[in-house]
Amino acid sequence: MPSFFGVWSFLVPFSIQGETNTLIGHVKEFFLDKLQAHLGVAVVAMCFFVVFSSIMAISLKPKWIMADEHLYESLVGEPFWLLVRCLSLPIAMFVVWGDYTTFGVFLKCAVMVVNHLAARLLILSIILALAAPLLLDFGLVQFVSVFMSPIMRPLFKLPGRSCIDCIASWLGSSSMAVVITAKMHKGKHYSDREAAVMVASFSLAGVYNIYAVTTLLMMSHAFLHILFSTYLCMFLLAIILPRIWPLRSIPDSYIDGSPREQMPHDPLRHGTSLVRRAFIHGMDKARHMTVKSYLKESIWILVPLIYSTIPLIITVGTTLLLAAELTPIVKVLATPITSVLQGMGVIEAVRLGDSVVLAFVDHYIAIVTGLILQTQKARFLCICLTTAGLINLTEVGLHVWHSTIPLKFWQMGVIYFMRVTLSLIVLVPLAELFFG
Repeated sequence: MPSFFGVWSFLVPFSIQGETNTLIGHVKEFFLDKLQAHLGVAVVAMCFFVVFSSIMAISLKPKWIMADEHLYESLVGEPFWLLVRCLSLPIAMFVVWGDYTTFGVFLKCAVMVVNHLAARLLILSIILALAAPLLLDFGLVQFVSVFMSPIMRPLFKLPGRSCIDCIASWLGSSSMAVVITAKMHKGKHYSDREAAVMVASFSLAGVYNIYAVTTLLMMSHAFLHILFSTYLCMFLLAIILPRIWPLRSIPDSYIDGSPREQMPHDPLRHGTSLVRRAFIHGMDKARHMTVKSYLKESIWILVPLIYSTIPLIITVGTTLLLAAELTPIVKVLATPITSVLQGMGVIEAVRLGDSVVLAFVDHYIAIVTGLILQTQKARFLCICLTTAGLINLTEVGLHVWHSTIPLKFWQMGVIYFMRVTLSLIVLVPLAELFFG
């Protein structure tokens, strides 16, 4: 029953007052609507609590924090991450009480990060912490893996249980998939290479996010074309990328360095139906869960999000946006992508190249800059390229950096560029077909 409720909460869309979303999506939007006027203050309060409790933990060094790996990593951690965490407080305070006449450009960037990204993630984190253990820890993973292993391993070089991450991101958000992947990697359910492949190939953009950005760029009439093109690219890239560098070079060992185990012999494989075997494995996991175990799993999900991910999004996201606003760094970084686009005869290549680079920072920032695109072809490519790129720093990258998943910044940058470049081989002909 907990697994059933978890599936319904994460994966089953339904309509309320004309708005179609999952249960988690509806709950998130409800609280965002009710707390809209107070979201900035809520983020400030969260940052203050995070900074104050981190300083107290470092000063007093209580045993219950220092001895717990999860709490120590989140509340204490390395000095650099502590500094980044502390800087989130003044940034959030400037958004709520700052002077726009004095700090105009800075506040413009900070408001986008604090009010639109951090505030939404704060509410989502609380909901996610309560719902994710229902999806992950009551036997569903073991149940599904029995069915999916014969498919996922040959096609994508991943275990069957990885389809849970894929579906959660497809019908939810990519941040959900990364949180799930990080948890599974830490529990030795994924090897280093498998976790990296999950992030780089299966942290898919949710179908509702694709619809939202399609509407923003006034391309809703072409939503089915965009959805088909985007997921076709994602499927093909998920087959190709795990087999080539740099993902192929990541060791196929677990977090502690031990080699990945081969699929163990299942004594139920012979003489037991597939469905019954799946139920037995699922029930074996579920019977070991208690209320205490559920609450512990929820806390382990919530604490890293509150203490690490959200403060990092505020500090690093604002810094990156400010650099893009005040320096020519975006134009410089966009030069390789712009050259590829021009070489393939893509119209509005320069403007499109800027949007693709900014999508590496945040998907919605890229779509906002894409509003200056004039043609349907360019807007179609903007939506599909920025979506099929998957990796962005504010949602995926910061989750990865503060997890045990072994993907470095340069690797994520290379993979993003490879995804965009390979996607063009499919998307440019489709743009000509649909809008030629």
